[in-house]
Amino acid sequence: MPTTLPSSLTITPELVLPLDLQIPLGGLLLALLSWLGLEVVGRRCRPRSLLRGLLLTSRLSVALTCLLAGLGWWLGLLLDPVVINLERDGHEVRELLVALGVAWTLLRWHSELRSNRERYAAEILPRLNEQDRHFLFDVLQKLISIAIWAIVIVELMRLVGLSAAVLVTAGGFGAAAVGFGAQGIVSNSLSGLSLYVNRPFIVDDFIEIPSEQLSGTVEEIGWFYTRLRSRDRQPVYVPNTIFTKSPVINNTAVDNRRVWIEFSVSFADRPRIPTIVAELEQLLASHPGVAQQKTRAVHFTGYGESGLNLRLLCHSTGHRMEEGWALQQELLLAIGTVVERHGGSMPFPTRTLFTANPLTPAPGEADHP
Repeated sequence: MPTTLPSSLTITPELVLPLDLQIPLGGLLLALLSWLGLEVVGRRCRPRSLLRGLLLTSRLSVALTCLLAGLGWWLGLLLDPVVINLERDGHEVRELLVALGVAWTLLRWHSELRSNRERYAAEILPRLNEQDRHFLFDVLQKLISIAIWAIVIVELMRLVGLSAAVLVTAGGFGAAAVGFGAQGIVSNSLSGLSLYVNRPFIVDDFIEIPSEQLSGTVEEIGWFYTRLRSRDRQPVYVPNTIFTKSPVINNTAVDNRRVWIEFSVSFADRPRIPTIVAELEQLLASHPGVAQQKTRAVHFTGYGESGLNLRLLCHSTGHRMEEGWALQQELLLAIGTVVERHGGSMPFPTRTLFTANPLTPAPGEADHP
């Protein structure tokens, strides 16, 4: 038996969002979910860890990418084909924004890695020594930079409709341009690549370029320039071609720091020199900071203007400059203690001036009225 609905009841039609609002709202919802997801997962990671830093750093870029991709796709659907003819109904805009968002996320990762380089390098490569760890971590940063540029260039090519064939055709013109004006750019870039392959120095090494009268701590090895920090804390940008043309002294690569100390005792202490030398040699033989396999000696070297000159020579067990300075300070204090223990003294330059009395004639001169 057929049933009839009461006249007071009506069927409400299905709610449909105008102008496909589900696309921007979906992008907004995805942005919120991605932010919350990265926040929750990142906070659960170990504090100060690499994974925690990368996840929390990605929140802003990932969330905004989802939001902007949804808005871009929606606007692409609304645009009049007369203004911009999008053959794929806005998918081009969405893919472009997603690619740029990935590049932006990689850029934020690069900044995070650079700002906490020491901690993250020790976490990723704990079994390597400090120099190799810094080198490989610097290579990782360079690979991220290459990925960022590759994404941006590919998307720009796709946006303007360039193909690989166009690049091959333009290669001939590029070769001509290199022959006329781009030799320096190519040479610097190839020299920068050579620095990574041959590794004459790495970041944090202290180097000297005698021919250019330059020295400083390596802060960054770029594709075209290497940035040094001089002793007075000024940045110095050196073209990479200089390192392939000029000798470079890497002071950080020293295996053992040499300690060379010259000192003097008084002329009256000449009989005490053998005992002073013997005790200092015994000190060098038993000191834990002195490299026993390297040359170590204490010698009487000659007669000076104010005293008897001696020389102490040894090498530190470590390669760091600070270790050599610390050993030199200990030995300087020990030398003074040993000299005093044996009753000696350290002279200092003195001069005695004799002034003639102007009222007294010099010998051999006659008195004049």
